[in-house]
Amino acid sequence: MASKELGYALQSLFEQGRDPMFISDGRGRILHINAAFSVLYGYDESEVVGLPMGILLQKSLYDVVSYKKMLRQLIKEGRWSGELHVSSKHGEIIPVWTQIIRNEHVFSAIQIDLRERDKMSRKMEGLSRLQSVATLAGGVAHEFNNILGGIQGHLYLFKRHLPDMGDKEQDRFKRIDGLMKRATSLVQNLLAFAKQKATTTREVALGTLLEETVAMLENTIDAKIHLSLNIIDRGIVSFADPVVLKHHIFELITNAEAAILRKRNNQRSDKHVDDERIDVQLRLVNDEMAEILIRDNGAGMQDATLRHCFDPFFTTEPVGQGTGLGLSSALSYMQQLKGSLEIESSLGEYTTIRISLPLMAETQDKPKDKGLILLVDDDQNLRQSIAEILGYHGYRVETASNGVEGLDLWHKHAHEITAVVMDIVMPKMDGMEVAREIRKLNTLIPVCLMTGYTHQRIPTSLHVNLMRKPLNPDLLLDFLERSIR
Repeated sequence: MASKELGYALQSLFEQGRDPMFISDGRGRILHINAAFSVLYGYDESEVVGLPMGILLQKSLYDVVSYKKMLRQLIKEGRWSGELHVSSKHGEIIPVWTQIIRNEHVFSAIQIDLRERDKMSRKMEGLSRLQSVATLAGGVAHEFNNILGGIQGHLYLFKRHLPDMGDKEQDRFKRIDGLMKRATSLVQNLLAFAKQKATTTREVALGTLLEETVAMLENTIDAKIHLSLNIIDRGIVSFADPVVLKHHIFELITNAEAAILRKRNNQRSDKHVDDERIDVQLRLVNDEMAEILIRDNGAGMQDATLRHCFDPFFTTEPVGQGTGLGLSSALSYMQQLKGSLEIESSLGEYTTIRISLPLMAETQDKPKDKGLILLVDDDQNLRQSIAEILGYHGYRVETASNGVEGLDLWHKHAHEITAVVMDIVMPKMDGMEVAREIRKLNTLIPVCLMTGYTHQRIPTSLHVNLMRKPLNPDLLLDFLERSIR
C-alpha cells in the first residue's frame, strides 16, 4: 500500500475509531483527539489542545507517582501500557487501559474504557458472596427447620386448650406464637434471599389473594393512611405459593406505610399532612403477564438508596428494626416464578413497586376424602407432632423413622394407604429414593416431600408435591384434602 493510502487509512481509523485516541508532542502536550475521546472525557478539542497529558489523570498521589513511572518508561523504551484512572471534564473517575507509543517527536495513545469490566467484576464478586450465604443457609436449614417444625406442631395442638386457659396463660401463648411466626418468616426470607426454589406452588387467584391481604392490613395500618385496592381485570390466575406471595405483598405494603410515616415525621409539626395513601392495583399487561402495582406517596428514596435497595441485608431502618432481606427475597421469589419486581421512586414524593407475574389457567378443586397416611421422618418430635395433627383431623397414620422402614410399611399397607408424607434427607434411604420405588408400583398416589434444603431439584417424573420446613400444618392438610381421591 502506498504511503499516501496508508496515511488516509490511519487518519480514518483515528477519526472514526470507537476507542479514545490522542496524539501529543514530545513534551506531552496534547495535539489531536478523536471523537471517541470527546465522548469519554466530555472535552471538545479546543479545550484540551496544548494542555499536558497529566491533566487527564485522577489527581492523587498514587497516580502522580504512576505518571512519573510511565514517563520514565516511555523515555527509556519508547512505549508504555497499563491501567490508569483518568478524570472526565465533570469529575467522574474512569478506569482505562492505555497504550502509548513514542514515534520520533510525538506520542500516540489509545485507551479502552474499563467501566463495564469493573461492573461485571463487581457483579461476579456479589454473586460469589450470595453463593456463600446460600451455602450457609442451606447448611443450617434442615436442622433449624426441624426444630421450628416441632415447635409449630406442638403449638398447633396446644391451641385446642387455649379457651380453657386463664388470661395470663393465653397472653403468654400468643407471645410465643408471635415469636414462632417471626422465626419462620426470617427462615423463609433467608431461603428466598439465597435464591432457593419455591416449594408449594399452585394456581392462585390474584384478585382474591389481594383482597384477603388488603382486608387483613386495613385492621392494622395507620388510621390516617387510605389503603385502596383497584382490581381492573378479574379472574387473573397465576402460579405461586399463596402463603409466600401473600407474605411478600404484605411486607411491601407495610414498607409503604413506613415510608409515609417517615415522611410525616420529617415534616414540620405545623404543616398539614393530607391525602396519605397506598394504592394497590391488579391488571392484565398482555395475554401472558399480570401486573400488581403498589404505590405510596411517602418519603421516597434518593438515588443512592434506590441503587442498593435490592442488596441483601441493606436497610435504612434503625438497628434491630429491619433485616434488610425484605426486598431482596421478594425480588428473588418473583424471579423464581418467572416474573419480575421493579421499583421507581422520587425522594420526598412517591415510590411505585411493579410486580409482573405470568398467567396460568384456573383448575377445578379435587374431591376431598380421609384415609391412611404414611408419614416418614427421622426427626421424632416433628414426626410426632405431624402425626397428632393428622390424627386430630381424622386421618389414620403409620409412621417410620427412615426410608427403609417407610418402604417396608408401604409394601405392607399399599392397598389402603391414601397418601405419603416424607422428609427428603433421611438415613439409610432418602425420601426421593422411596418415592421412586413407590412410583414403580403406583403412579397416582399423592406424595408430599418435605425439606429445608429447598434448592434441591425434584424430577418432574416423580409427580410429587414439595413443602418447605418448618411445615405449615394448614398447607399440609389443604394438600391432602385436595389430593386424596
